[in-house]
Amino acid sequence: MKTKRVSVVSRPGRREIDAGPAARARIVAAARDLFLQRGFQGTTADEIAGLLGISKATLYKAFRSKEDILREVVRGIMDEIQAGIEDRIDDASLGFVEKMAALLGFLAERISLFGPFLARDIQRTAPDIWREIDAFRRDKILKNFRIVLGSGRREGIFRADVDLDLLLRMFLGLVQQFVTPDEVRRTGRSPAEILESIIKVFFQGILTDKGRLDLSARTPALFGPRKESAL
Repeated sequence: MKTKRVSVVSRPGRREIDAGPAARARIVAAARDLFLQRGFQGTTADEIAGLLGISKATLYKAFRSKEDILREVVRGIMDEIQAGIEDRIDDASLGFVEKMAALLGFLAERISLFGPFLARDIQRTAPDIWREIDAFRRDKILKNFRIVLGSGRREGIFRADVDLDLLLRMFLGLVQQFVTPDEVRRTGRSPAEILESIIKVFFQGILTDKGRLDLSARTPALFGPRKESAL
């Protein structure tokens, strides 16, 4: 299905800029907006340059290719996600339940940035960048979920009779298998909605009764009481 093309109007009078850090940052910021809106393939180098009022030749003085710009955009988003996760984990003003709710909500919101167009394009046309995303999910997010699960277990929120490393590998496997462009296309659901379903299924199984009550009070959409019919 073809998406509606949104025109990018060039600013009058193209100007040349140097290829220093400030210029690169401006190019990445402009490209990010276009990539998130239309995807990687749906955005041209001419459109990025036009948004900034510079020539494509000037753009390529700062970056060798459009893929290099994409790599900087993706790394910037991953840095933001990492910083946001660490801020919430390190926030001493939050109790565990509040911290867990804030962390899961933040992750769902940030993952939704990689909408179906951008995620699909990265996987198809920039596999090296997709591997960076996959490694980030495996190494960074997994490390922080280890901290969360360990803390929750100490506070009696999560069951102590299940191996922590196994839980982490199971959670990562679900994310890697289902938070993908193919699954988005198959189900018509956003990455954030798919992650929410994974969270519901996964965490319900490892919560203690106390943990389920505490988390359902704070995040009823995710951890509210399950309605099961009697046999």
